Amino acid sequence: MSDTNESPQKKKQIPFIEILKQAARIVWEHRFLLWFGLLLALGSPESFNIGRNNNKLDHQGEAAKNFLANHWQTVAVIAVVVFIVGILLFLVSLVAKAGLVKSVNLIVLHKTTSFREGWRSGKKYLGTLLGLSLLFFIAVFLVVVVLAIPVIYLIAAQSWFSAILVGILAIAIFFPLIFIFTITKTYAEFYIILSDIHLGSAIETGYLLLLKNIGNSIIFSLLLFAVSLVAGIVLLPVAGIALVILVPTGITFFYLSKIAFAIFIGFAVLLFVAALLFVSSIFQTYKMTAWTLFFQEIAKVEKKPEAEEVAEEGLEELPATPEKVI
Repeated sequence: MSDTNESPQKKKQIPFIEILKQAARIVWEHRFLLWFGLLLALGSPESFNIGRNNNKLDHQGEAAKNFLANHWQTVAVIAVVVFIVGILLFLVSLVAKAGLVKSVNLIVLHKTTSFREGWRSGKKYLGTLLGLSLLFFIAVFLVVVVLAIPVIYLIAAQSWFSAILVGILAIAIFFPLIFIFTITKTYAEFYIILSDIHLGSAIETGYLLLLKNIGNSIIFSLLLFAVSLVAGIVLLPVAGIALVILVPTGITFFYLSKIAFAIFIGFAVLLFVAALLFVSSIFQTYKMTAWTLFFQEIAKVEKKPEAEEVAEEGLEELPATPEKVI
């Protein structure tokens, strides 16, 4: 009897498209969530591709060396300040992530919430989420070291063909492991935030949830990647229009006045950074909201024996109760 009762549950299809649509509706109807997305974007800034003039590379390198030699104290102070600010932004992003997940929780339950309430509830998970991030950083670092050692050894031995083969094998191992680490960490974060379980149990239960939903997790990751790709394609014409307007204006200012041109460049850079943060905050909010809904869906579908105590607290009626938020 139990087998027949569980079989429909196991065969239940995940409504991927409905999850993506629901995430968009939640973000649109509760736009205060974008503040969490902004803090997430600040804590994990995108890398910028800066064009370089290869003909001037040697000259620039020599100038950089001279500047470092003459102003190393200033450079050291700036590096320390940047490092500290980066750490603080990372910590803020962890609180924002927990606050966002908690807020989406309450929204799904048709409960009222706000940015202030979500931030306040997210702060209590900072220590556990930080410990989780450090553990996974160490794990990724160890994987990189273990996979790189044979390649480095073969290169040192000038066995180039073997080094290439082992390097390809290392890459083939590395990317699936990173996917497993990343999704396990994501699910562990949800268990920490939504079910209030400790770090070790969250990692174990998150990994077991991934094993039972590896296919669904891959599909959902690809769907989110496709959404980001489509969004990027849609934004390309907007970026093109901005360039058509800004480039001739910049050239005009350059010939009119060097001071006016410098002010224009500063304004253009600020506008670019603001636009980038705005777009990033929208995507971060949407992505985290979608992952929250997806996690709730698979956690309800997969009623695992190894997580029964978790289910009693949160999985049967995810998200967490509003009393715990306050």
